[in-house]
Amino acid sequence: MKRSNVNQTVAALVAVGVMLTACSGDDDDSSSDDDVEQSSRSSESSDGGRDEEDVFAPPADEPASEPADDARDDSGDDAESDDMATEEPAEEPADAPAGDADAEFADEAAAPTAGEDGSGGLFESEPVEPTDREQDNTFEDYGYRDFVETSDDPLSTFALDVDTGSYTVMRRWIDEGVLPPIESVRPEEYVNAFSYDYDTPRSGLEISVDGGPSPFDDDNVLVRIGVQGEIVDDDDRGPAALTFVVDTSGSMDRDDRLGLVKESLEILVEELDDDDTVAIVTYSDASGVVLFPTPVSERDVILDAIDDLEPGGSTNLESGLRTGYELAGEAFRDDGINRVVLASDGVANVGVTDPDALAAMIRDDADRGINLVTVGFGMGNFNDVTMEQLADQGDGFYAYVDTDEEAERLFEDELTSTLLTVAKDAKIQVEFDPEIVEAYRLIGFENRGVRDSDFRNDDVDAGELGAGHQVTAVYELELERGVDLDDRDEIGEVFLRWEDPDDGDVTEIDEDIDLRDVEIDWASTPDDFRLATVVAVFAEVLRDNPYADDIEMASLVAEADRLADEMDDDDIDELAALIDEAADLMG
Repeated sequence: MKRSNVNQTVAALVAVGVMLTACSGDDDDSSSDDDVEQSSRSSESSDGGRDEEDVFAPPADEPASEPADDARDDSGDDAESDDMATEEPAEEPADAPAGDADAEFADEAAAPTAGEDGSGGLFESEPVEPTDREQDNTFEDYGYRDFVETSDDPLSTFALDVDTGSYTVMRRWIDEGVLPPIESVRPEEYVNAFSYDYDTPRSGLEISVDGGPSPFDDDNVLVRIGVQGEIVDDDDRGPAALTFVVDTSGSMDRDDRLGLVKESLEILVEELDDDDTVAIVTYSDASGVVLFPTPVSERDVILDAIDDLEPGGSTNLESGLRTGYELAGEAFRDDGINRVVLASDGVANVGVTDPDALAAMIRDDADRGINLVTVGFGMGNFNDVTMEQLADQGDGFYAYVDTDEEAERLFEDELTSTLLTVAKDAKIQVEFDPEIVEAYRLIGFENRGVRDSDFRNDDVDAGELGAGHQVTAVYELELERGVDLDDRDEIGEVFLRWEDPDDGDVTEIDEDIDLRDVEIDWASTPDDFRLATVVAVFAEVLRDNPYADDIEMASLVAEADRLADEMDDDDIDELAALIDEAADLMG
C-alpha cells in the first residue's frame, strides 16, 4: 500500500511485536487506552483483543506492498478516486439517487493525497494500455458512503439489491491482467456473489444478524445483516413465459459475446419445463421477432432459432426492448412467471440511447408483472450503467457472464430457481441507538438509497427478490466509549418491509441487533461472516476507498487463503486466487 503505511507497520512491529491492524483513515480519540473497558468482550479486550490472524495482519517476514507502476486500466476515464472522507457530511449532488442523511459521499473535488499528476491514493500509477479492448467502457462512479453521526441521523434506509454483475466484471478484468476501473466496483454486488448460511423462512423473507471486529479500524466493529428469500421447488412454481431479447448488432460479433449468449440460452432452455414458453426477439438496426411464444416441449424448434442468430448492424436497444415487451405482453400468463431476458453488451447507438430514458420505458411493464433480467456479455465497449439501471427499473436483477462456467452457473443453477418473485419493493431501515453507536457507515448500496420518510411509503419502488435470493449488507460501526459487548443492550433494530407479488399484501418484520451478536474475536465469528468481510474489504480496496487505505494486501491474501482451505468451495478458491492476482498487480 502507501509508503507511510509501511513505516507504520515497521514501527508497530518494533513497539509491540504485532502487525499493524487496519484503520479507518480518520483520527479517532476513542482509541485511547483510558477509554477501554476491562472486559473480555469490550470494544477492545484487555490483552489487545486481536492476534495477528484477527485483523488481516501481514506475515511478519513479508513487507507491505508498494504500489504498482502499471496496475490499473482506467479505460480512458478520469477515475483516480483520490477522494478523502470529509469531516462534515458531504452535500448530496443534485443528480444523486434519492437518499437521506445516511448516504454521505466524499467530495470528489478534494484530493489531498494526490500526486502532482493527479494520481494517488492506493494506485499511484499510470494506466496501462488495454489488451484487446477499446477504451470506452461505461461505468458510473457513485462515490462512497461516509460515516454518519448517529445523534444526527439514527436511521439508515435502502432498497434491497440482488445484482452480482460488478463482481463478475472484476473477474474479467483481473483475468486479463489489469485491475478493474474504480467506478466499476459496487461492494454490495461483490458480497451478493456468494452464498451465506442464513435462516430460511417458510414464506417471504427472513432477517439474520451477526457481527465481529472491523479490519478497517481496531476500535470499530462490523455488523452483517442478511436477508434470505423463501426457497421454492421448481415443481411448485407456475409456468414461465420467457422472452429473450438478444443483441445481434455488429458489436456482438465475438465468441465471448453472441457466441456465449447462444450457449447460455441453450443451457436455460434445457432447464425449463415443457409447459414453459420461450419467445425470441433480436435487434440491430431495427428489431424483429425470430420466434413467437413456443412451448418448451418443442425444444428443437427453440434451439434451432437460437443457433440461427447472426450478428450485424448498429444497435437499436430501444426498438429491441419495445418489441420484446410487446411480445411478452402477448405471451403473458396470469398464473405464471413473466420475464424478459436481455442479453447484450449494453451498447445503444440508434433510437433512444440514454439509460434513464430506456429504463423509464419499461417501468409500467414492470408494474404489471413483467420483470426484466439483464445479462451482460463482452468488454471493451460494454455499458454497465445501462444494464444495471434497466434491471433496477425492470424489477429484476443484473448479472454478467464472462466464461462458459459462469454461463452454466447462472443459466443452469441459478436463473431457473430464482425466476419466481417472492418479494416486491423490498427495503430495509436500520435504526441505531445513539447511546451505543457513535457513528456508522453502510458499505456499498450507494445507488440504492431510500429516504427515511419513504420506508413505509409503499408507492416508492425498491428491490425485488426471487425465490432463494439472498441480500447481505455490512455496516461499520464506531461504538460509544466504554461500550461493553457483554452488555445486553441493543445496538439497534432492523426493519424489513416488502409486498407479496401475488396478493399485494405488505409485510413488515423486525430484528434486534444486540451487543451480544457481535463477537470481539475474529476467530469466534462464523466462517461465512469472515467470507462476507473479506469480500467487502476486497471491494473497498479495489475502489480505493480511503477507509481501506491501511488494509495490507498480503494479510488479505492470507485470510482469503485460510477461508479457502477451511470452507472447501470452488467459488471461494477462485476468490482467493483473484485477491492474490490483484495483490500482484498492485505490486
